[in-house]
Amino acid sequence: MHIRTDYYEISCTWDIEIEQSGGGIHRKIRFLVDCILSMRKACALTFNSAQSQSTAKLRDAIDETIDYLKDQLLSDSRMSSDPSLRSMFLLNNSNFVAQLLGIELTTECEKYKDFYLHFSWAHVLSYIQNWNSPGLLRRWVHTSPLAKFKSAFHKMYQTQKFWKVPDPQLRDALRRAIIERVISRYRDYLKEHPELAEQVSHGSNSPEVLEEMLGELFEG
Repeated sequence: MHIRTDYYEISCTWDIEIEQSGGGIHRKIRFLVDCILSMRKACALTFNSAQSQSTAKLRDAIDETIDYLKDQLLSDSRMSSDPSLRSMFLLNNSNFVAQLLGIELTTECEKYKDFYLHFSWAHVLSYIQNWNSPGLLRRWVHTSPLAKFKSAFHKMYQTQKFWKVPDPQLRDALRRAIIERVISRYRDYLKEHPELAEQVSHGSNSPEVLEEMLGELFEG
């Protein structure tokens, strides 16, 4: 009960802090994780002292606090109105909790990663999905799906450039997932429209350049 009281008493404007941290690890989540780790240490000491009744109570308290942490993570994420940022927040913090507490959250992390990819990049790809009218592309070069794709890509890149993924393995996996989803489809699109491929092959919007840009995301 003291932990929950302290949790609420920590001054926090969730939507602002989630945005400022770029969806990184939130200080209130760190607080709860630190509390659980301290309770585990106390439980180990109690066990070594053969105080079995106290040990059982501590174990129950630890389990209850972990459940409370999971509930709060979901509840507090809803304070962010941006679904992409909310998904990033849930992914980062769930991964952090899983690593430090050694609990199984693989399914949740995969779900949040899929949410992030959908909310962030699905609409970017929508401009070059299933477009099969090369004649129109030559007439409407500045309003073509390619132009819209490039505009949406750069806007998303600028928005997320300084978002933070602290865990190196997760950061690398997330970058590779975006590259696989976005750049591979972009290359397919250019193969379908060789007249456009020639235009972008050596410019700032070539697949190689865009892939390199994506490799710079999430450093904070």
